[in-house]
Amino acid sequence: MKQISIVMPFLNEKDWPYRTIQSIYDTADENLFEIIAINENPKDIYDFSKFPEVRYIKNDERLGVDACRQKGVELSKFPNCLIIDAHELFYPNSNWLNKVVDSVEKEEKTLWCFVCSTIGYGTEDIYKTKGDYYGADLKLYTEKEKDRPARQIVEAVWSSRKEGLEYPIQVILGANYAFKKERFLYLHGLKNLKSWGTSEPFLSLKNFFAGGTSKIRTDVKMAHYFRDNAPYSTHIADLVFNKIYLLKTIFPKELENKLIAHTPKDSNFKRAMELIEQNKEEIEKEKKYYKSIFTRNIYDFCKEFNVEMP
Repeated sequence: MKQISIVMPFLNEKDWPYRTIQSIYDTADENLFEIIAINENPKDIYDFSKFPEVRYIKNDERLGVDACRQKGVELSKFPNCLIIDAHELFYPNSNWLNKVVDSVEKEEKTLWCFVCSTIGYGTEDIYKTKGDYYGADLKLYTEKEKDRPARQIVEAVWSSRKEGLEYPIQVILGANYAFKKERFLYLHGLKNLKSWGTSEPFLSLKNFFAGGTSKIRTDVKMAHYFRDNAPYSTHIADLVFNKIYLLKTIFPKELENKLIAHTPKDSNFKRAMELIEQNKEEIEKEKKYYKSIFTRNIYDFCKEFNVEMP
């Protein structure tokens, strides 16, 4: 039987982890999966004992969602992995998990993304969602979000649907993506990223540069609960760090410099650069590794997907 490990980090999510896990059990064959549930708040008490396929991990300190995803994939026992958030619901009678596994099994160098159906903002009805999204496009630099400086470079922006049951996309997005564990580890996954943010462009670009692709499968939907405010704080400097870390490890020097020049030189930038300096040796090590496995670069990506260069 082809099986999959579902990695689900969470922090201050109240009853949503239970609801998400129950939804998986209600809509998928429990012989098909394990769920690695990683709790980032050591003070929150959860009991998943009624769910035999759940491996519950409680961190002693907050690592950040991307570090938890990395940890979960590394701990997974199956060759296929699916990353989700702990506030998602799944559709009954849709055979969704079998389709996810089938996709990963047939294309080992593909990162698979699935339809993100928005709930929240007044509704939790999975049949009355606020909109559907189909992966993302990459913006190397945009002037639009001046109130969110960390979001101005190398940003994933939701895509609308194109023709076809499945087709290539630029960037995975939506906390509903699947892949071969071996491929993720070969790409060094989300290693060294802080908190969250930029993980999807980072992983998607690395996979493309290493000869792979990202795809959307439009007959698999996952209802994702979005909130006005996250139930935890995030240091903006961490978001800026992730952007600059990506630039320094996988982009050519000329483009790295050009995009860093667009980043506002505020206190968050200063702190991010301090973190970059502290991680200088690791950055050089990773840069050397990526150079050894990449056969394509960002210029090839932009040509392939008609992405505007800065």
